[in-house]
Amino acid sequence: MAFHASLDTSIGFSLAVLDGSQVVLQATMPGMGRESDRLLTPWLMSQLATKGISLQEITHWTLGTGPGSFAGLRCGIAMVKGIVAVTGAVMRGVPSAYALAVQAATPVAQMVGVLHDGRCGQVLLAKFSRHADGFRLADDPTPLNPQELLAEANRCDCYATAQADSLPELPPEIAECLKALPEIDASELARAPEALYPWPTDMAGMEQSTMPLYVRQAVFVKPAELRKFKV
Repeated sequence: MAFHASLDTSIGFSLAVLDGSQVVLQATMPGMGRESDRLLTPWLMSQLATKGISLQEITHWTLGTGPGSFAGLRCGIAMVKGIVAVTGAVMRGVPSAYALAVQAATPVAQMVGVLHDGRCGQVLLAKFSRHADGFRLADDPTPLNPQELLAEANRCDCYATAQADSLPELPPEIAECLKALPEIDASELARAPEALYPWPTDMAGMEQSTMPLYVRQAVFVKPAELRKFKV
């Protein structure tokens, strides 16, 4: 057998395994934060075992590249890189937000905005533009204060998020056309069109394709001032 697996660890864990166009396995787990490195591998292996799928039978991996958490993305991408090195499978990266954009897009939407919790009272906006083959990331995701979403350069036809409970308060005009989704659907990442998200042909290309995009680096808070001690 030859399967195509898709894994996203930007917001929790999301796994899909396809046999051709048919989804034969789909599973999710809520975000584990700093526990990702300990829980991800046994979770993945247990899910594959439920369908009797071995790692050697997976010939293609699609990885969600973010935006997302530092710990989650780092662990997921590094794990699959190790698997690929052993099994000889090929891998590619697709922005995690692509799945949300596809799910939220209306038939006439030309620009879809995906919102992430940007921390520190901000949102991270990832804009996807419609092409003949599907949606492609239009610009580098941008951290914004919520009111900046109203600027003409940042406006989209509709919006999506998988973090509705953690976003800061949004302007009413944005909130009204925001579609809240429960999770990243890894099967949508697997279906991302090859014309827009091609399969690399060598390891250097695979490394470049799967570069993660973090919402913020591991340390994003303002450092505390050093306390002075008397000698």
